[in-house]
Amino acid sequence: MKRHLILAVFIGLATFSTSAQQQKGNLQKGDYGYLYCHMNDRSRAWTAYALSRDGLHYHDLLNGDSIFSDNEVAQIEGATRDAYICRKHDGTGYLMVTTDMNVGRFKDLKKKAEWDNYGIELLRSDDLIHWESKTFDFRKGTAIFSDPEAESPYKDWTKVNRVWAPQVQWDADYRWPDGHRGGYFVYYSMWNRDEEKYDRMYYSYADESFTQLTQPRLLFDWGYATIDADINWVEADQQWHMMIKKEGGKPGLFTATAKELTGPWGEPVEDDYVSFEGNKKCEGVSAFQLAGHDDWMIGYIEYSSRPRNYRLCMADKYMRNFQKPRNIEGVNRPQHGSFLRITKEEYDRLQAWSDGYELATMKRNVKNPVIPGLYADPEIMYCERDGKYYLYPTTDGEENWDNHDFRCFSSNDLKEWTYEGVILDLQTDCGWAHRKAWAPCIIERKTGKGKKAKFQYFYYFVAEGQIGVAVSDLPTGPFKDALGKPLVTKDMPVMKDGGATIDPDVFYDPQTGKYYLYWGNGTIVCAELNDNMTSFKGEPTVILPRKDKARYNYNEGTYVFYRNGLYYFTWSENDTRSKNYRIRYAISDSPTALVRNGQPVSAAEKTIVLQRDDKQQIFGTGHHAILQKPDSDEWYIVYHRFQRPHGAKLDWSAGYNREVCIDPLTFEADGTIRPVTPGL
Repeated sequence: MKRHLILAVFIGLATFSTSAQQQKGNLQKGDYGYLYCHMNDRSRAWTAYALSRDGLHYHDLLNGDSIFSDNEVAQIEGATRDAYICRKHDGTGYLMVTTDMNVGRFKDLKKKAEWDNYGIELLRSDDLIHWESKTFDFRKGTAIFSDPEAESPYKDWTKVNRVWAPQVQWDADYRWPDGHRGGYFVYYSMWNRDEEKYDRMYYSYADESFTQLTQPRLLFDWGYATIDADINWVEADQQWHMMIKKEGGKPGLFTATAKELTGPWGEPVEDDYVSFEGNKKCEGVSAFQLAGHDDWMIGYIEYSSRPRNYRLCMADKYMRNFQKPRNIEGVNRPQHGSFLRITKEEYDRLQAWSDGYELATMKRNVKNPVIPGLYADPEIMYCERDGKYYLYPTTDGEENWDNHDFRCFSSNDLKEWTYEGVILDLQTDCGWAHRKAWAPCIIERKTGKGKKAKFQYFYYFVAEGQIGVAVSDLPTGPFKDALGKPLVTKDMPVMKDGGATIDPDVFYDPQTGKYYLYWGNGTIVCAELNDNMTSFKGEPTVILPRKDKARYNYNEGTYVFYRNGLYYFTWSENDTRSKNYRIRYAISDSPTALVRNGQPVSAAEKTIVLQRDDKQQIFGTGHHAILQKPDSDEWYIVYHRFQRPHGAKLDWSAGYNREVCIDPLTFEADGTIRPVTPGL
């Protein structure tokens, strides 16, 4: 599908694996999608699922709720963390291991420290939905293990105070005492505060039923605390690679290697580690390969920031040269977890399970969306000529926004809308572009008074990354391309510093009687329009340069309006395909600069107007227009969101499946905008 082009950019020069050898370690199967099984980063935490088609962009299942009852699964503390999921070695089912820990209960559980815990869970499933589990409380000592008479690492098991982040690899070469081969190598960090100085890595073996564990054995001790190990067989160099969090020496996420799972494990490679996070603290590594690729993707949690960031970066086929970090997309409160490649049958089964849950728990739409179908980037206008409201959206529903026509809707009350048809089609009405019809804006020009008054409508639109202008005597068109060429081109001198020539906004300044056109992605550019509305008076200027994009959290979709002597600049932040697409604003004393009282508007003054509402499953709220009802101080914001509830399940393609909504916009006494609660 076309979305994989985005993936190709991200992974760079990844090559396809040609190895025909049987893979060591866990069974890898499925090339349709990916399951992210993770700890939800809320209060006590729980185990949640998210699905993806490309391994980069995800959507939550069950609205991010727990996939099983923690009270039933976690027999010690009633909460699971650090979920690791894999297939059974023979492909007949699935396995999971979790940390049994409830951080929020450390006082009533009378723990010595908040992050103490005492055991882990081993879980098994036939369908990824229904799970059976067995809890191992290490305080109970050797009796819980299948080899109680074996040499024990501790004298007093009741003093065990940490058993963290277990993971699993199938070891076909392991030999049991009765001579049969094959077992699950279960590894984890453990600490007995009275008998050792810090967390060390241990391992046990589980039988094929995944209900029995051998006594822990020390995997290695480098002389400082190590936690959150993630081991994978790397075909490129025929070694086991372990990514791990070092808490001593030079701290961070490092790689060590070994020829055998049980070691010996060499010291971490200090000249090649996840260094681009600087001094930020990271943990919870999970590495996986994208289907058909030799390169590795590395997931981890960067927990210094608030909120925390779950990051994905790339490594080469040797699990070296870490690069291109980015946040995971689409997951609500992601934390320590793991990834499983899945088949279409598995993907569809999990999605159907989640859909049924949503139908039973999610509130239905009431007044939004206001028009049926897939539309985005709405423009709205009150028409003085006939006293109606007109809505002009982008036609949505095509991958990579590859649509070609523009449509119009009308209403007398902003509630009931009438479809007025196609008003401009690039394939028949435009000679210089034929596709990618995006983000229009419109303005009404009135000349004369009374019965002699005449009206014209100037419609600015994006076509193939440039901005044109079309004209009509009616708000419903048909509109005619006024110039036969773009009004705003990619190669204009004002665009030399970057940004894209998209997302026009036309504004009438009631203070001066001037008309302005704004546009930009990455920058805000402004140009005064001549009286003919199809050319510029002087050269366009940059209001917000590209270097300030991050400081102002600006991306695109500028919309300017005037109220009570103040100019409001509003815009969209993040990518329209992201659940975090949202609207911010700044107030200015000028329509051509971000200034207040003679000083540049501080980035600290930026404010969020509208954003996602996870409880209502509303995501991707952005690219908007503002409407003032005539002769009143009643205002509305019209915007798009992911089609609810199905759009968010399309991962990155949600940004091509959007719907148009309208909600009231209100102000504080000082003129600041109150945050909008998106309505159902």
